[in-house]
Amino acid sequence: MFDLRSVYLGLLTSAFFLTACSATSSSTSHTEPGDGAPSCGPPDGSAGNASMSAPPAMCGSPGVPTKGPADMHCQGDGGLITQTTSQAACCSPGDAGGPGVCAYGATMFGMEGDDDDCKYHVSWTSTPLCEGPGGVEFTVVATSLTLHTPVTGAHIHPEVFTTTQSTHGEAGCDDKSTHESPSTFEILGEGPPGTYSGRIVFDEPGQWTVRFHLFENCLDVLPNSPHGHAAFHLTIP
Repeated sequence: MFDLRSVYLGLLTSAFFLTACSATSSSTSHTEPGDGAPSCGPPDGSAGNASMSAPPAMCGSPGVPTKGPADMHCQGDGGLITQTTSQAACCSPGDAGGPGVCAYGATMFGMEGDDDDCKYHVSWTSTPLCEGPGGVEFTVVATSLTLHTPVTGAHIHPEVFTTTQSTHGEAGCDDKSTHESPSTFEILGEGPPGTYSGRIVFDEPGQWTVRFHLFENCLDVLPNSPHGHAAFHLTIP
């Protein structure tokens, strides 16, 4: 088995240090009011899944979002827990401290939830969840938990793989797999602002994890970096 995050972040880090932060970047970025910091630019990746010409896969008994408890990790005794973001934290190397038990927040059930750092609310809809080369058309909506506005310029990458029990003893961590989707890490197209869409291919039945990476071009070091993740369990027949 291999660690998908380690492989992908290794490639991303190599690309990152070949590209200097530029104040003239043409990418659109989600920022807090008054934040004029430069963007590190959009990440490398293919947007091919957003323009697939074949019709979406169809089947007699489509899959479902895997059933389970609603996401509550951003709910505290005092109400909703939120984390502001700043584009100024996007390129900062900072100090991430020691490694955590799990690199991501728990994979969620259903069709909506908050990202692992309580920065964004993420919801999704799709065409029927079916196995097949045509793929499933996903529509993902990201909203800022602090500004209550659409999150634009997030360059959402879906990381898609068959669900594997965590080495930490819980499926929620879900950080290892032996099988990736053929369409994993292809960037979803954006339009209208804060709404992202594209195809995800499921090529075998069973339990799958779809982890949406937001602002993957930003370093995930400082607490207010725009970088975030929201993952969901799916059952494909």
